[in-house]
Amino acid sequence: MRFLVTRYLKDEDFPDSSTDITAVGLDALTDFLGMPAEHLADVYPLKQEDAERFRHLTGITLDLEKYEYFLEAE
Repeated sequence: MRFLVTRYLKDEDFPDSSTDITAVGLDALTDFLGMPAEHLADVYPLKQEDAERFRHLTGITLDLEKYEYFLEAE
């Protein structure tokens, strides 16, 4: 399974960037999402309440004033 963080400028339909975070690991990401691996197969929006924990997990700082972020499980 591969995991991406896709970033969109607010109110835009096309992604601004995409970052592969698969190296973070399946266990860490399923714990972050709060669901077992067998249920992962979708796109999950990242919200303000996720920002600090996500930064500690991935090293990626979310600029939620300017962008919308989605965690994608492929």
